[in-house]
Amino acid sequence: MGELVMIKPATMEFVSLSNGETIAYQEVGRQNTEILVLIHGNMTSSQHWDLVIEKLHDRYHIYALDLRGFGQSTYNKSIDSLQDFAGDVKLFIDQLKLEKFSLMGWSMGGGVAMQFTANHPTFVEKLILVESVGMKGYPIFKKDINGQPIVSSLVKTKEEIAQDPVQIAPVLDAIKNMNKLYYRTVWNLLIYTHNQPEPDR
Repeated sequence: MGELVMIKPATMEFVSLSNGETIAYQEVGRQNTEILVLIHGNMTSSQHWDLVIEKLHDRYHIYALDLRGFGQSTYNKSIDSLQDFAGDVKLFIDQLKLEKFSLMGWSMGGGVAMQFTANHPTFVEKLILVESVGMKGYPIFKKDINGQPIVSSLVKTKEEIAQDPVQIAPVLDAIKNMNKLYYRTVWNLLIYTHNQPEPDR
């Protein structure tokens, strides 16, 4: 069935893309079996696929990449849309010479996976979406003086998005200040609502 590439704790490999970015990724699982490419969501990295990888590594040859600007990948040029991420995935796939695979995307990664599949349908045998955004991304509404969304008024430009006082500006400040406690609090409130990860994860 193919040699089993064992799971290693957060061992990353790196590939240089023709656009000047370097993509970090994990490669685990059983070689010469169905290939599964994993695309993480916003504010995460390939490390957040750990439980999925543990469950599937004996049946699939898995590639889990860090998108541009996430995890250990570079961010030399800013992103304008899901199309930019999908373009990086194509360059990544080309570098590794992958031709047919299943593609799984979680949250924002689902939007990237859909965009990639729309652009390059012959590569993708199965598209698997986990709590995915839609093709238009995630809507961010302008806020009133109380910080409540004005559902009739969407934020449209990158500049407006960066200035959003509720959903975006605090996150950008936390990134700038490397505020791990902020992220832990956000994740505990929004993601880990039923179970907390083990301390060593």
